[in-house]
Amino acid sequence: MTVLTGVQQYPLGPIHPTLHRGQVLCAILILAGLPTVLILGHQAGLLRLAFPALSLAIGAFLLWRSKPHYVGLTFWLWFVTPFLGRMADYQSGYTPANPVEIAPYLVAGLAVIPLLANLSCLTDRGTVPYACALAAIFYGAVFGLVTLPLFNVLRALLNWLVPVIFGLFIYQNREFYPEFRRVIEKAFLYGVLILGAYGIYQFFVLPEWDRGWMLHVQMNSFGEIDPMKTRAFSTMNAPAIFAAAMATGLLLLFNSKQKLRMLAAACGFVSLIMTLSRSSWLSLVAGGAYLLFRLGMRARVNFAIASLACIAFMLAATQVPGVDEVVETRMRTFSQPSQDVSYLARIEGHQRALREIAQEPWGEGIGSTDTLHNTEGDDDMIGPHDSTLLEFLYSLGWVGTFIYLLGLGYLLFQVIRHSQRDPFVLSSHAILIGFVAQSMLNSVMLGVLGFMVWTFASMSLAAASSPEIRERAMDYQPNPTASYATT
Repeated sequence: MTVLTGVQQYPLGPIHPTLHRGQVLCAILILAGLPTVLILGHQAGLLRLAFPALSLAIGAFLLWRSKPHYVGLTFWLWFVTPFLGRMADYQSGYTPANPVEIAPYLVAGLAVIPLLANLSCLTDRGTVPYACALAAIFYGAVFGLVTLPLFNVLRALLNWLVPVIFGLFIYQNREFYPEFRRVIEKAFLYGVLILGAYGIYQFFVLPEWDRGWMLHVQMNSFGEIDPMKTRAFSTMNAPAIFAAAMATGLLLLFNSKQKLRMLAAACGFVSLIMTLSRSSWLSLVAGGAYLLFRLGMRARVNFAIASLACIAFMLAATQVPGVDEVVETRMRTFSQPSQDVSYLARIEGHQRALREIAQEPWGEGIGSTDTLHNTEGDDDMIGPHDSTLLEFLYSLGWVGTFIYLLGLGYLLFQVIRHSQRDPFVLSSHAILIGFVAQSMLNSVMLGVLGFMVWTFASMSLAAASSPEIRERAMDYQPNPTASYATT
């Protein structure tokens, strides 16, 4: 029996993407083993060329043999690649533009290969959001290429294009929705556990490889470069990005029934506190509020228990000498915004930027935020990536921004018009609401944050457009009310 969706038919029977399980496992072990051997052998500098090349080769192999494992690999590359870059700098000298960090872009960008063979998919009604986003990006890229340095435009173009292309890949391969769902859940389960634990260790100890890298980049957003004074950023390259990943993972873990969910959630929440990232705190609260209203009564009780546990963790953190001062100071800014330098800088920066943009309604082109509006690392002014709205208007202008948002609006309409009982989809909705909540505080549609937004949006759209496939996915997780607040 088959189910007809938009333009093609998908079988409802079991799908086996891991028929070559041994080859897939071997490829993953090779990619994990190379950095381990080089770091232990104090030759991490070789990762600068070897790791992107090997990641690209392994990613292409997994795309061919097992699309779900390819998706899982891409998430892990976003999680750990910045750490490998810092180890390369620590053992072989600092490099401002570290080639290691191109690896997740290369691997996620491989998703364009199967799409190029089926460009007609962009005429499908279900792909309207992606077509609008790509059209807006093309518009901004043309303006950028005319007025800005080529390298700056191409670098920025990666941050804009890769998330949209990967999201389109997810949607076009929606017959793998159950498998994609499972690998994403596992990536965040172990990711929140490992990254959260390292973030806690980093906050209290601050290893030399992290400390040395921070001294080179000299960014105010990290806080003071001392143990228990630095904002945790774990294996990623900024506190805000790490915090967004932890908030995303916590919202996803709530509907998980994995045995390690409670330990992972504890590590993730404590490390989220230590990032001192108010935008992601807000994101977690907004997403949690959505779940509270959408879940059944039993799940709401579980949610209340989980919330009490989070409050207990936060209160416990304020009792630890050294931690209490930094956390309480950060929390105090919610009640005293007029004394918050960051808040005042954002208000002033938005006002100034909107006056400038009013005089340039066509935009300045993709790449302009870093080329024309960049700030120094020790500058308290609002940065080029501190607001989604400003990023859009500078890069795409009013026309491009309208086209992009039109696509997002259509995506939202398609998602909410279908009633969902899949817990993964509910968590995806909560994650997206969380990103919307912090969109004026971070640029959430580019790079790793944009990757998460478009991935979870595409998973929601895939489930909404293929009800039968969504029903089959329920077989993987038959208890939709399980949470990490229960045993």
